[in-house]
Amino acid sequence: MFKKILCPTDGSDHANKALSLAVDLAGKYDARLVLIHVLLRNVDPRELKRFAEIEGLTKTVASEVDRLMAVDSRVEIVRLRDMQTISTGVLVDIGEHMLGIAKLEAENGGVRDVSVTVLDGDPAERILEHAERENADCIVMGSRGLSDVKGLVLGSVSHKVSNRATCTCITVK
Repeated sequence: MFKKILCPTDGSDHANKALSLAVDLAGKYDARLVLIHVLLRNVDPRELKRFAEIEGLTKTVASEVDRLMAVDSRVEIVRLRDMQTISTGVLVDIGEHMLGIAKLEAENGGVRDVSVTVLDGDPAERILEHAERENADCIVMGSRGLSDVKGLVLGSVSHKVSNRATCTCITVK
């Protein structure tokens, strides 16, 4: 039924559940699994620091977040997000780490053909473009990511993708 499944991940609980489903489907249908990560430019730096601590990336991420917080302790975290001051290199490191974990899970789940790609830009647009480029026949993604507040105001990434994609979309809670 499915030959190529695209699964975006941002490390959120919903994305992790979506990954499990995508791995299961890819295994059952012997499908290629395309894992992507769009840089976390609009995520609360404290959330990135928490992720870094859990995953052992503290040296690169936590020190940069601490530096940003020390610049002006009166600056609200929303302002820090708007400034997008986390360096691209650190965001790429985080994305590659997430994709490495996801790829390992897919391979351990029996998926034989897995690819990974880090992208930058508007998450919904990059997901849709990559699905078209890869000729994916299914997108499996979480219903909410790490930037939940923005999603509530502007419409979630999963909502945009499911409304505009030309292939089957499965949204996981």
